Order: sequence, then C-alpha cells, then structure tokens
Amino acid sequence: MKTVDRSPLLGWRPPAIMSQTKSFRARREALVLRLRDQEKLTFQQIGERFDRSGCRAAQIYQAARDKIQFPPNGLSNRLNHLLAKAGFTVEKQAIASALRAGKLYPHCYPPTYGIYAHRELCEWAGVDPTTLPQSDSCFEPYRANGLSYRANHILKYAGILATKAAILEALKNGSLMPTKRPIGYGKMTHAELCRWVGITPNLFRIRKKMASQ
Repeated sequence: MKTVDRSPLLGWRPPAIMSQTKSFRARREALVLRLRDQEKLTFQQIGERFDRSGCRAAQIYQAARDKIQFPPNGLSNRLNHLLAKAGFTVEKQAIASALRAGKLYPHCYPPTYGIYAHRELCEWAGVDPTTLPQSDSCFEPYRANGLSYRANHILKYAGILATKAAILEALKNGSLMPTKRPIGYGKMTHAELCRWVGITPNLFRIRKKMASQ
C-alpha cells in the first residue's frame, strides 16, 4: 500500500517542504541583515521590498541577529538572553557549576529567572534539581518602605540602596534604565520608582534629548 504524504493543511509538512521553508527563511534573513547593516535602509524600506510592513521587517532582522548572537544550543531564545544579560557563560559545565553554587535560583537570581526556566536549564545542563542547595535568603521580607517586593528585590540585586537619594542618583547616571539595566527592570518598575522618588518617568530622557540638540 502506497503511503501518501500528509497535506500541510492537516497539521504538518513533509520533510522536503520543511527544508525548503528553512532555506527560504535563511536567505531572507541574510538579505535583511545586508540591507539593514550594509546598505543602511530603514525597516519600512526593507519591508516594501518584501511586501511586508516595517514592523515585520524589524522582527525578521531581530530574529537574524539573535541567531548570530545565540547560535542554536538547545536552549530557548528567552533563556539565552536572560543568561547573557546576567553575565553567565552559556556552556553546560559553567551553568552546572552556577546551579550547584546557588548562583542561579528560581525567583531569586536573576530576578526574572523562574521555575520553568530553571527546569529547562537543569535538564539542559544535566543537573538533578533535587540535588541543588535550597536557599531561604531570597525570600526574606524587606522592611516596609512603600516599594513593592519586586522593586526592592531588583534594587538589592543591582546593589542599589532602597533610599530616595540612591535611587535618584541611579536614575541620573543611567544605572536604572527601563528594559536595559539592571536585568528585570521594566517600565512598570521604573514608573513605580519614579513615583516614589517624586519625578516623572521620562524626566532624564527629556534632558538627554535637549542636551544632544
């Protein structure tokens, strides 16, 4: 009895079609990289060449950059980004040592490192999670100062005192910059700290723009 390849409409594509799709994506990503990095085209101009939006062109470009920065190693892109931003070497032996030393602990170090990322990383590094040391210091309550637990935790991880003067100085010198540094410091936490200190969230950004002009 002859076996017929299943249609892509029924759930999956034959291997030949899948390899063609990967080859097409690789060529498209290489072209987008060249147009952006060498020819200095805008994402809108690049998108017009592919009959796509500028936003879609930016997504393709970022995906291509991620593949260069984080070649396939068995870990998700999110986990590769998290480890790199936290300063860890993404090698199995180095990660296994960090796990056993307690330098990687869910909901503790780094701040955005959760249970699911912990499971994925332990499986990848060949470490049994049940053999790792338990840490209680991460869950010590912070004194009531008007900030959330997450904000206090990020400040502690970044080595910034939870005082208005220290936070204001960190905002001025760029040690606290939303979505950039420290790791896990996003727009919501930035707005919370600025409100607590008594300034508008985009105050120093406006000043930098005015100074550059």
